[in-house]
Amino acid sequence: MPQRTEEADLSADLEELEMLMNLAKRESVKAVLSRAISSVKTNIETASAAPMETDEPPPTPLAPSIVVPSYATALSEGNWTSVSTFAFDAGEYNSKSLSIYVTLEGVGEIDKANVSCDFTKDSFDLKVVGLSNKNYRLFKDNLAHEIDVSKCKFTVKKDKVVIRLGKKKGEYSYDHWTDLTSKKSKEAASKAKKDPSASIMDMMKDMYDSGDDQMKKTIGEAMLKSRSGEKVEPPAVGDMEM
Repeated sequence: MPQRTEEADLSADLEELEMLMNLAKRESVKAVLSRAISSVKTNIETASAAPMETDEPPPTPLAPSIVVPSYATALSEGNWTSVSTFAFDAGEYNSKSLSIYVTLEGVGEIDKANVSCDFTKDSFDLKVVGLSNKNYRLFKDNLAHEIDVSKCKFTVKKDKVVIRLGKKKGEYSYDHWTDLTSKKSKEAASKAKKDPSASIMDMMKDMYDSGDDQMKKTIGEAMLKSRSGEKVEPPAVGDMEM
């Protein structure tokens, strides 16, 4: 009978919606599915209470419209616009963090749940969904140094997103950054970690390239000692002061 077919279709819709609800993780997606489930249940109750008609089948009700949030669509389709322009502030010597400034006009007006940033020890992944009908992403891996994930965060402002990366503290001070990403490949960086003396020389070279005349003199003497076979120790902070 037509009415029983209608009830069967609605029951099948309800079963599939409840299955999707069990799989959903984001609250915004769950809210949409919850409304759709309530709508289908109401239609089932209405269809069950309606009298049976044999002459003319009742019009088939429209299936509930489910609008999938743009965040879920972006994740499933990988529909991203890459962010190519941003500002990088490495902070002062021995500072605890560095900052990345990503300008996105109007980002502060969208749902906060549509902005996320995932951190690992050597990467960060910023995603902004549904901004002016576009989804933006800034992904950087193979960072110049490892970061302290527990001290990383991001802040959404009116027209920009500010990402703070927590620096790791070494034996003498917090890591000194001159670039956001490493000039070496991941394989080369891994090899350097296994050779502590090479790592120290690389650090001193970076400090030499960005330092003042006194720092260059101090580091130059240390590098000369290294070439002559003497033990190399990173220069003390007091030795590098003007």
